[in-house]
Amino acid sequence: MPHLPFTLRQLEVFSSLCTTRSFRRSAETLGISQASVSNQMKVLEEQLGLTLFDRRPGQRPTLTAEGMAFLDDLHAFQAAAQALAAHRRHSADEAESVRYTVLIGQGMLDAYIRPKLDRFFTANPGVDLAFEARAPSGSLARDLEDGQYDFALIHRRADRSVEPHFRQLALVRGGIYGHRKFAEGRQLPLQPELLNTLPFIMPLAASAQEREMLQFFERHRIRPRRVIGHTQYYDVMAAMLERGVGIASFADAILPPEMRGEVILLYPLENWRLLSFRKDAGGDARCDAVQAFLVSSVLQDPNYRTISVFAEEYA
Repeated sequence: MPHLPFTLRQLEVFSSLCTTRSFRRSAETLGISQASVSNQMKVLEEQLGLTLFDRRPGQRPTLTAEGMAFLDDLHAFQAAAQALAAHRRHSADEAESVRYTVLIGQGMLDAYIRPKLDRFFTANPGVDLAFEARAPSGSLARDLEDGQYDFALIHRRADRSVEPHFRQLALVRGGIYGHRKFAEGRQLPLQPELLNTLPFIMPLAASAQEREMLQFFERHRIRPRRVIGHTQYYDVMAAMLERGVGIASFADAILPPEMRGEVILLYPLENWRLLSFRKDAGGDARCDAVQAFLVSSVLQDPNYRTISVFAEEYA
């Protein structure tokens, strides 16, 4: 076997840095010093004769063209390593359980994932899934950089950029939704001036989510004059929409099917992207099973209405 210009440890550090884009966070994740992370990358680049990361003061390190090509080949290398490791003989009573942590949107977990979990666990008895359900927020992508989540399935507004470690799966409709009574005798979409006079339901008061939403509304000249409630729970908000209590920013795909007759789109806003994340580079059959379950549970459910699907295998 030819001498390789890298060590497995250097590859591990490189892979972590690609995920976190932070020398400090990689050091914390790997349990080594920040200086060690920097030195490992410096030596790796010297041994390869390439510059893998573009480092600029005050900015996160970003992959160069050579770095992206090296990362692509690393994924293939890791998959081959997993395949070789699978030849290891297991004893008859050896436990094969594994636990993965999944960051997911609240609406997707309750409506599309939880109802199908029993079948997944039956088919994969050695796999445990721990879910952390969160409302859409600009901080979700940053949280993934810490390396604490193995998978993620989240919605993000389509006007925001998509980081390289995300895969874009589909596009769903977003806007201001409310009971059809708010549209009686009026032409849709309602004008911002009229929307501003209607009762709004917002995320938790003074939260980062509310601040983001108000800034987003301002771009559309939407300035709520009357907020009648705050909640972090999508199902509570959906129930309030159905009762005609108020209006709210919502995604069509997570509106419960039984409400779609009474709750309608009053004003279109930016649509939402469905994004997935997987920390493992590929090659582990159990990771493949988890990813396939998460994505198919959503995209192949007829109640998840999409504008377009970019994941060809699920289209």
